[in-house]
Amino acid sequence: MKWKNLLKIILISGTLSALVLITTLIWGLSKLPSAFEIKQNITPPALKSSAVKTSNASDTATSEVAEPSKTQNEQAPVKSEKEQIAKNTEQVLLQDFLDTRKPLVETCRNLAQASQSHFFRDPQNASAKYFFESLALESKDPLVETAAPVLRFMFRAPGMQSVVDMVMKSEAEKDPGLLKKAEFYYEIYRAGEYLKNHKSDIDMILQKTYNMHHLAKAVAQKPELAKDSATLSFCEQMEMNVNESGSYDAEEAAAEMLKFLNDAGVDPKSIGYDPKYRSQVKMNLSSTQLNINDAWVVRLFARDIEKAHKESAKN
Repeated sequence: MKWKNLLKIILISGTLSALVLITTLIWGLSKLPSAFEIKQNITPPALKSSAVKTSNASDTATSEVAEPSKTQNEQAPVKSEKEQIAKNTEQVLLQDFLDTRKPLVETCRNLAQASQSHFFRDPQNASAKYFFESLALESKDPLVETAAPVLRFMFRAPGMQSVVDMVMKSEAEKDPGLLKKAEFYYEIYRAGEYLKNHKSDIDMILQKTYNMHHLAKAVAQKPELAKDSATLSFCEQMEMNVNESGSYDAEEAAAEMLKFLNDAGVDPKSIGYDPKYRSQVKMNLSSTQLNINDAWVVRLFARDIEKAHKESAKN
């Protein structure tokens, strides 16, 4: 067989293989949910844009006039609560989590508010709703704030800004073309790959903030600690270590934490502190979400997660 004929066969085979690959990718993309479909299934309904609310405003107003006043009174609080959840979460996402100019954590200046935290006073009701509600405030719950750094790190991953932008604008084109969908999933893949390659950074952030979270719980248990200079100095040291990504020895940090608790007269068990805790997260990237398991932050929302699983099973 002449080399020219062989070259033709190779080129034809290569072209056919490329066509098969492209066809498979197109079919696969067509089966994946779009940014709009993902947005519609987000829980809580945080990314519902004002565009949808505006488009339905006239219909809603008409139905409210036609209905008895009793029905209006029954429906208004529910609608108001959902809108507030959406507003808070969107605000936190766009103005906090995605804003690289802001530090990963800023707890110490609000440490005196620890005793008022729902995460401490009523952990069974420490929901995602309260989490975003607190972060939307100027004066943040310090226990909530110590749980936020890992989310800030994840949302600031390369590609995540584009993913959020496309989700937020998805009402404009509910059924995007394949190229747009391909771009969307490329950005998800890019962010996911970055986070998988930076798992050690995620573990480090979780390890550092674990101690910070329990420092805030100690202050919640003994509010007078918030006025103690040694407490504030210890908190600021932890805060700087998270924000500046400095070197970190988990064993040494645990020993320092135990010494602080001992000096403060706080039993580590009373605030759930485990000096042997070491962050070892497990990550699972699917077509629509990045799951992180075995992280102490995830456990805070165990009730919400269980509820979501039950609702998913029903559907």
